[in-house]
Order: sequence, then C-alpha cells, then structure tokens
Amino acid sequence: MDLIEIISGRIILEFLGASVRFLGYNLWTLSNHNDFRTFSSFWSPSGSNQKKDDNSNRNHMIGVLCLGGFVMLLIVFNT
Repeated sequence: MDLIEIISGRIILEFLGASVRFLGYNLWTLSNHNDFRTFSSFWSPSGSNQKKDDNSNRNHMIGVLCLGGFVMLLIVFNT
C-alpha cells in the first residue's frame, strides 16, 4: 500500500508542478507576445531520456514548493 501512495503522490506533485510551469510560462508570454506552449511540453517533452528525467525532476521540485507554500498559507491564515 505504501508503494501505491508514494507513486500516486509523485504523480500528483509532478502534475501540480507541470500545471504551475504551464500557467506561469503562458501568462508570461501574454506580456511578451511569444508563442504559447502546450501542457504536454511541460508534462512529457519529446527528446532524450535525460531531458525527460530533468523535466520530471523540475516538475516534482516545483510541485513540492507550491504545495509547501500552500500549506504555509493555510497555517498562517487559519491561526
């Protein structure tokens, strides 16, 4: 059961990280008039396995930071 929880938690954190990166990048492009990128380019980019692993680690890191920030905001505003 613990293995399933670890895998599902990692997937949720990577999805959260990819969502934050997608929203942040595409909101930034609104002000710079650049091209939009699709969600799949943040979730699972095409290319080498090294690029996919780096992208997965980046999504996981940003997901952890956003989830931690959200928990801290809940603690601050509910006390």
